[in-house]
Amino acid sequence: MVSFEQFGYHIDTFEYCRHLRDRYRITYLCPDRGLPRCELMGVEVVYCGRPPLGKIELGLLLESSAAIRNIKPDAVFLRRTKFSFLLRLRHPRTPMVFDIRSGSVEASPWRRGVENLVMRFNSWFFRDITVISEGLARQLHLPRRARVLPLAADRQPHLTTAGREEIRLIYVGTFQNRHLERTVHGLGRFLAERDPGIPIRYTIVGFGSEAEVAAIREAVIETGLQDTVLIHDRVDHGAVAALLAEHNVGVALTPKVPWFEHQPSTKIFEYLHSGLFCIATDNAANRDVISDDNGVLIGDSADAFAEGLLRICELLPRWNPKAVADGVQESTWERVVRDTLAPLLETIR
Repeated sequence: MVSFEQFGYHIDTFEYCRHLRDRYRITYLCPDRGLPRCELMGVEVVYCGRPPLGKIELGLLLESSAAIRNIKPDAVFLRRTKFSFLLRLRHPRTPMVFDIRSGSVEASPWRRGVENLVMRFNSWFFRDITVISEGLARQLHLPRRARVLPLAADRQPHLTTAGREEIRLIYVGTFQNRHLERTVHGLGRFLAERDPGIPIRYTIVGFGSEAEVAAIREAVIETGLQDTVLIHDRVDHGAVAALLAEHNVGVALTPKVPWFEHQPSTKIFEYLHSGLFCIATDNAANRDVISDDNGVLIGDSADAFAEGLLRICELLPRWNPKAVADGVQESTWERVVRDTLAPLLETIR
């Protein structure tokens, strides 16, 4: 398995390894991004050395090429990079899966167009392609042979322990182009205009650029919510379940723009498997998952977030964590690997 994300910090590939390790001997190649190193029994993690010419992805593929020559794997699962086609050309007889978890989310139309074009160009070199959703495959104009490898989450060992006497909001994930400062401003407006009748607190956990983190912190100061909004750095995947169990509403906000329309979010499934209500952007991907039984769909503005919180207050009295979790019981990583990924690997090996 080849990924530009350090092992343990990309949920999908970590779960693939966890559920495939009893069937395969897995070698995971990735760069060391300076994060604490994770281990998983049955998985050998190989960290790449110094990238040539400063290109992390190019260095990763060169070292992956050397590993393929030495290991002679039955199959290679390759998360997309700008240079993926080079690995295909160097090892034309090695079975490979080219995996696309996301289209470009760059704000610049030019950069977004170039990145998506490069992604499409790379896909032409692979017979076996996986993509996160049918909508994204159509949006990127991927070859028809692309197969959907959907998102999921694990069933949690215990549901949320948060009650209805307090609204405990949580966001977990990347800050990239998410404009989470709008959620803080929305919370501020909601509290300024209405008395919810119960306490509210909001935990934001994740990572982003200095500018993105600064925008969130500035919003907290501007709204005077220093005692209400807590901001934490990213946490290890294994610590997420316990963190979610302390909250009752998960936030999954993305910009309401075409390039996010068919981009489902792993965090939504994690929230729901933990029994949390979800407040999410109204787009095609989320409409497939969110209903009045498990959350609310909103626009991407501060005002829309405030309106969503009002709706959450109305729905909270009939919130049933077990019913929320039961509604996504079919969407588990075990099932995705068993029904989709493992049969694909057995076919191409």
